Amino acid sequence: MRLWGIGLLALLLVGVLMAIGQTGLFAGLTNRDRLGPPYFDDYEAGSIKYTGDAGRSVFVAQTHPDTPLILSGLPSYVSKAFRLPVDARPRSGVYNVFFRVDAAKGAQGALRVTINGIKRADVLLGEGRTQQQAEVQLTPSELAARQLDVKLALIGRGPLAECTPAEAMSAVVTILPQSGLSLRLDRPVASLRDKLALWGSLIPVDWEDRGDPADTAAMIAAARLVEKGQMTYFGEKGLSAKELGDMLKVASQPDFASDLRIRQGLLTYPIPLVSDIANGGARRFDRETTWRYSYNIADLPGGALPSTLDLHMVMGPLAGTRTTMVVMLNDRLVWTRALGQAGDKDETGKPAASQFHVNQSIQLPADLHKARNDLEITLTSYSETDMRCGAMRLIAAEMLPNTVLQAGPRTILPAMQLRAALQAAQPVRLASEPLTAPDAQAASLLLSNLAPSRLRFDDKAPRATVQVFAGDVAAKVARLRPGPARWIVSAPADKRDEVSAEPLTPSARALSDNVVLVVTFAQPPRLPTVPVTIPTATPSPTGTASPAARGASQQ
Repeated sequence: MRLWGIGLLALLLVGVLMAIGQTGLFAGLTNRDRLGPPYFDDYEAGSIKYTGDAGRSVFVAQTHPDTPLILSGLPSYVSKAFRLPVDARPRSGVYNVFFRVDAAKGAQGALRVTINGIKRADVLLGEGRTQQQAEVQLTPSELAARQLDVKLALIGRGPLAECTPAEAMSAVVTILPQSGLSLRLDRPVASLRDKLALWGSLIPVDWEDRGDPADTAAMIAAARLVEKGQMTYFGEKGLSAKELGDMLKVASQPDFASDLRIRQGLLTYPIPLVSDIANGGARRFDRETTWRYSYNIADLPGGALPSTLDLHMVMGPLAGTRTTMVVMLNDRLVWTRALGQAGDKDETGKPAASQFHVNQSIQLPADLHKARNDLEITLTSYSETDMRCGAMRLIAAEMLPNTVLQAGPRTILPAMQLRAALQAAQPVRLASEPLTAPDAQAASLLLSNLAPSRLRFDDKAPRATVQVFAGDVAAKVARLRPGPARWIVSAPADKRDEVSAEPLTPSARALSDNVVLVVTFAQPPRLPTVPVTIPTATPSPTGTASPAARGASQQ
């Protein structure tokens, strides 16, 4: 009887523990949840709170934090540039990378750090939700460089102990804003260009919330800095309008294009995709990998949109896999192909089992383009079965250097028309109601799209006026008379789009936004209406996706 009682008591205890476990009471004691729920920082603030230029020990932030650095899945890749001081020279330094890991049980992965093309570190990922750090001592050749190109790769494999769906994601790594260079300099930082380098081209702007009157001089200077490829962040601490003007002179120098991937100044056709360091070299991957290239219309020669992607890649082995390549422009499908299918031959005429070549000319429709564009080439290679059980299939693939964008026609957008009209109606007056820091930053970004560096701002006898409205825009703008001499400018729903510019009417889409610019001309402007077409570059010889090697030229 006593044994029966003990058995029943044990069963009762197990049941109670299972019930409590389902409530999540023990979640805080497990490895996966010991850091609490996932947390993602304000990426637009970059590393501002960690930067400083006092003394000889300084922190150098990554340039142009236009997107959060998140690596999702195995493998995945991101890259960033760090600009080193020019006048105060580094004597020693380290690259510190801080990152949060969320890895599935059984995942085996590492974060690989490559600096200027040299693999410098592999850091094993902890299981569950953890926070980790790695420190890489910089070499003399790296300290002497003008810029460090850092490539971060999440490599490894997913759980193998049991069968998992082929598309399962096994690890996510978030790079934290305190990641950057810690340098010891030979002298304290004194020059503006060194300060801009330390800040990573993210410039703090001093803004008093709801200041009356609004600091339009600071807003104009910040907009001009953004136009030059820098970034700004409005807050309680930062640079005044005069200091921003001094910084603008430095940021206007050709050497200070902010980000090699996004804002590298005027490009030249044909544009190689491996100019983004994350796309160079061979990759070994399991399941899926993606090559990405981003470009702004403002950086294209003559504003000419690319019409064709000449894609050249080599990969393998593909035997026993279901391998597919997909090309997308701004999340829209432009081309897809199943590779290594029955009947495909390699360069020797044998079945394509070891090496496969893709040589494809892919059309990029003009109507899919935005002001900022994201091109993605994704290669998926799964086992012929839907489940992966205890084995990993590694595929090697490389984007060849002659993968390029070819030039197409130029298109006139409404925002381009408005920019041209403002340049013909100078001087221009900027007026604003009191604004919060976020609203002022949004207004400054809108203004940066109107080519403010080409405008002369003056309150005396203006031929055009730009007014900033925030909050209940529809009610505030209702007192203005619509007409051909009045336009309204607002931010797009998709940050990659050109700003929305349209004549002010009672049904204008921008009236539902919270921050807008209203442009009023003294006389109705004459707007360019005919698109200008420039000659299209002669495309390189291409064919269909084929396993026949065509001798890719090294550029």
